[in-house]
Amino acid sequence: MNLSGRVDGDGWTVTACARESGTEFGCLIGTSVAAPDGVVVREFTHDRNFSTPQEAVLDGLKQGMSWVDLTTSNTICAA
Repeated sequence: MNLSGRVDGDGWTVTACARESGTEFGCLIGTSVAAPDGVVVREFTHDRNFSTPQEAVLDGLKQGMSWVDLTTSNTICAA
């Protein structure tokens, strides 16, 4: 079973898509953040696997939102 989720904010979007891998689920995370020079898009795979697709998507959204927080607060460079 594949499952996905999306969270939108003011100038940013996070997506997470669970992907079945044997008996576990991985997660592909995408972020889109509006920046002065245009929209910065990132896509990365979660660093761990989960036992259910729901866990994968929820944790993927959490990781993506953490990335957005770090970039919008200028803690890390989004470019």
